[in-house]
Amino acid sequence: MSPKKQPATLNVFCLKWLSNQLINALSDEEVKHLDEVQVYMNSATYDVLQALLGEILGMINLDANIRFSCLQVLLRPDVKHLEIGIFPRFYYDQILTTIRKQGKGLNYLNLKGVWARDYSQLLGDLVLGLQRLRTLIIPHMSDDSVINTILSLKGLVKLDISGEACYSSAAIRLLRSDSLRILDIGSFGKPELCPDGTNGPELVAEIIQQLPNLNVLKTYSFTGHALLHLFKKDDNFRTKLTYLHTTDCDVNILNAITWTAPFLDNAHFNCPQERVVSGLGQIKHLHALKLTRGDFTHKRKAEESN
Repeated sequence: MSPKKQPATLNVFCLKWLSNQLINALSDEEVKHLDEVQVYMNSATYDVLQALLGEILGMINLDANIRFSCLQVLLRPDVKHLEIGIFPRFYYDQILTTIRKQGKGLNYLNLKGVWARDYSQLLGDLVLGLQRLRTLIIPHMSDDSVINTILSLKGLVKLDISGEACYSSAAIRLLRSDSLRILDIGSFGKPELCPDGTNGPELVAEIIQQLPNLNVLKTYSFTGHALLHLFKKDDNFRTKLTYLHTTDCDVNILNAITWTAPFLDNAHFNCPQERVVSGLGQIKHLHALKLTRGDFTHKRKAEESN
């Protein structure tokens, strides 16, 4: 065998073999063996079940009914990590109901492949019942009722509610947490968060104030404007941000970023204005930088100063 192509480990081999056995057992239309398979899998440890769920639910070309049957069989209260994958609309309410009943111990849930926007009551009930969650990924789905249930998750560390918003500015203003460190919110290239016309950067500034341990603010691409708003109100205000994405940054915004985000080490500047690139050296801890659509005349000088 070529040294560039390593043989599969025993762990990977066993996982694929067992996945195929489960798929074959649950592949009949009437799912006759579901109860038998469930009893057989009761002796498996939660990490084995998690690995099987990840393997099978990620097979987008596998029949959706088989994948859903595997979810019913493998999801237990001690399973901690779940990524659903892409399913047809017909399964959305069934998937949410199954997770609510069987996934009480989850601390990581990714519903990116399920368009739960039309099932906000079910989604809210689901979130409310998963009090151990530390990571919740539900882009394009959250409305005011879902935001209110998210507030009950006291140990949440990562939250993704990015994409087109169904929530109001009044609801998102309630987002307060000492545990939240990564927030994915908004839509790329859009300064506004909500469709009600509220000033986007000012609203994001309020959110940043209410999340004192926030390290990463993703997707939203006008974070610099929000920090400028905070800096104008209080030039002693400091955040714990280590990453941000900002658009149309001028020297005033750059100055605000420098003072309000002293721990910043990774940044994306889209369309930086004149003198911004040459001034990036004032961000002392910056070691990862993405520049797009800017005037890079002074790029070499900025690199040398860093």
